[in-house]
Amino acid sequence: MSQAAWPAQLPSAPQVQPTIPVIQLRPANLWQLTRNELYKLYKRRLVWGLLILDLAFVFAAWCVLVFYAMKTHDGFQPGHLLGGANALSQSIGQPMTLGRRGGEFIAVALGGLAFGGEFSSGAIRLILSRGVNRSWYLLAKYIALAIACLALVIAGLLMSMILTNFLLLIHQPAPTLLNLDGHTIVALFGICLGTLENFLLCLLLGAALSIIARSAAFGIAAGFGYLIGEDIAAQILPVIGKSIHLSLGNQINNLLFTTNINAFYANTLPVALARGLDQLDGV
Repeated sequence: MSQAAWPAQLPSAPQVQPTIPVIQLRPANLWQLTRNELYKLYKRRLVWGLLILDLAFVFAAWCVLVFYAMKTHDGFQPGHLLGGANALSQSIGQPMTLGRRGGEFIAVALGGLAFGGEFSSGAIRLILSRGVNRSWYLLAKYIALAIACLALVIAGLLMSMILTNFLLLIHQPAPTLLNLDGHTIVALFGICLGTLENFLLCLLLGAALSIIARSAAFGIAAGFGYLIGEDIAAQILPVIGKSIHLSLGNQINNLLFTTNINAFYANTLPVALARGLDQLDGV
C-alpha cells in the first residue's frame, strides 16, 4: 500500500458577498407630514366624538334660541332678535356664537391630546429618529389640527343653517334659508372667521401647555382652567380696572379677556377698524 500523502486540497475562489443597495430615504416634506397627521385624526374615534360634542353644543344653543322665541312673543317682530333684515343671520349666528364656547374647550382638548400624547408616550422620539425635522413635524401637526377646527366651524354652520328652517314650526313667518342674500352671507362669513380665530388660539394654548409640561393631562387641565377662570375673572377684573382708571389695567383686561386678535391694541386701533374686528368675532 502506497505511503504517498494525499494531494492538498486546491484553494477555492473567494466568495463574493452580494452588496445590498443602500436606499437613501428622502425626508418627508410639510405636505406629506400634514397628510399623515390628517389620516391619524381621521382614524381616531375620539376626534369624531369631539365633533359630535361640538354639534351638541350648537344644538343646545339653538334650543336656547327656541326657548327665547317661545317666551318672547315679539321676538319675531322687526327690531328684535328674529325679526327684521338681520333675522336670518342672527338665527344662524346665535347658535354658533353661543356654541362657540364649548368649541373652545374642544380645541384645547385637541391640542393637548395631539401634542401632549406623543410627548408622554415617547412616540415623538421614534418619529424624530427617522430624520423628520422637529419644527416641520410640529407645524404639520398644528396645520392638521387647524383643518380639523375648520371642519368644526363648517359643521356647526351647516347644522345651524338646517335647524333655522325648523323655526317655522314655532312661529310663522320665520327666517329660513329662502331669505339668504349677500348681506347675510357676508355676516355669516365674519362669524365663521371669528369662531375659527378663537378655535386656533385655544388650540395653540392647549398645544403649548402640553408641550411645555410634556403631558396631555396637564395641557388639557390647565387650558380648561384658564377658560373657566376667564369666565369668572371677566366679571370681576374689568370692574376693578375701570374703578382704578388705569390705562395699563384696561389693556391687560383686553389682552386676557378679549378674544379678538386686536385685543392688546384695542385702545390704540382706529374705532372703525376695532369695530370691524369685533364684528368678525361675533361681538
